[in-house]
Amino acid sequence: MEWLKELIHQLHPVDKNAPAFWRRYSASLKEQAPGNTPLAEAEFVVFDTETTGLDPRTDKVLSIGAIKVRGLQVLVPETFECLVQQEGAPSTKSAEVHGLLSKELESGIAEQEAVEEFVGFVGNAVLVGQHVAFDIAMVNQMLKRQGIKGKLHNRSVDTAHLAIRLERRHADSHTLKTSEYSLDALCERYNLPTDDRHTASGDAFATALLLLKLLSLAKKRGIMTVGELVR
Repeated sequence: MEWLKELIHQLHPVDKNAPAFWRRYSASLKEQAPGNTPLAEAEFVVFDTETTGLDPRTDKVLSIGAIKVRGLQVLVPETFECLVQQEGAPSTKSAEVHGLLSKELESGIAEQEAVEEFVGFVGNAVLVGQHVAFDIAMVNQMLKRQGIKGKLHNRSVDTAHLAIRLERRHADSHTLKTSEYSLDALCERYNLPTDDRHTASGDAFATALLLLKLLSLAKKRGIMTVGELVR
């Protein structure tokens, strides 16, 4: 089905009335690396969002952190980080987790600028995150509030799901303990640092390191291409 996904992306029309950043993004999707691209040649953007809560329909993004992985290396100089101004944020429940305060967020940038810069940073790379569907949904809501008639269409990899797939190839699903596949648990299992956890940039960096560990394990399992990875 990978060929079908690629065909859909190629045929996806570009809204000529959309802002320039979205037209550039839409055009870049037509140049996504094909499914047979070796993992060592693929570009990934590992990212995380800190939000006011866990409902993409009503909650909002407070910060975004992202880092690129290319050539099976974490590219520390190629990072993206921003605080996002949101009226009435943060809520008490989110502040308890990531410690962002209203005073800090006042120095952030407007949501429109944040989502435009993030989409420009991402381009047509493979998106990666721990429970990445949530973060993608949050960004899509940002796009919707800015009047964009479209969503992110990058290929994506969820590190939690990938770890389960690689580690539990023949295991009974009824024995799965989701707590064993949290970012903290996976970092501990793979001996990865977690010094800056619960910030968007810190979680993105930790997830990028985890991705490299999982890609190494994927190679041992015979997964060699982007298409095999994101099936």
